[in-house]
Amino acid sequence: MEFTLALLLYVIVQFIAFLFVLVGTPIDMFRERGFDRFNNSPCVTLWGEKLQCYSVGITTPLEELWMDCPSRRDRFRACQAFAIISICVYGAAAVLGFLLLWGCSCLRWVCLALNVAGIATLGIVWASMVVVYYYVDGGCIDEVLMSVFGSGFVLLVIAWCLDIINIAFLLLPWQAKDPSKGLETSE
Repeated sequence: MEFTLALLLYVIVQFIAFLFVLVGTPIDMFRERGFDRFNNSPCVTLWGEKLQCYSVGITTPLEELWMDCPSRRDRFRACQAFAIISICVYGAAAVLGFLLLWGCSCLRWVCLALNVAGIATLGIVWASMVVVYYYVDGGCIDEVLMSVFGSGFVLLVIAWCLDIINIAFLLLPWQAKDPSKGLETSE
């Protein structure tokens, strides 16, 4: 396989998407309303609530936070699993994409399959967070009234969009042409 711009763009975009998933997973999905987005305000992550969002520890664990909302708790648990799977899938696609640069053309279809899997796994995570945000779930707190989407959520959605773009890069024909063969001169 010859080196092409589409292949290089795939590797760069996939690595950026992997970093966004890696960074976005542990940070805030929701931020409390009324605070600046970059303020150290209360937030909700996939693993629980933090009173100071920039702190490392969880103040209220997931089990306690959604104690009265079993469906929401279960949705967050599923999101935890799919977020971790997404990190693995995006990381594998980035590593295999790098190997594509070294000429392992058979990995192109594996990367395509990983990107499709990444769309599914990460799509479940961010779509579930949208459901939590907008759906009134019995006696649960209405997130739409209490919070706004956090930075982690935004990073996950951006990574998901980059994954869709990467599928387009993988589907482009990668046969690089020799520039000298493309020029015809009539003498």
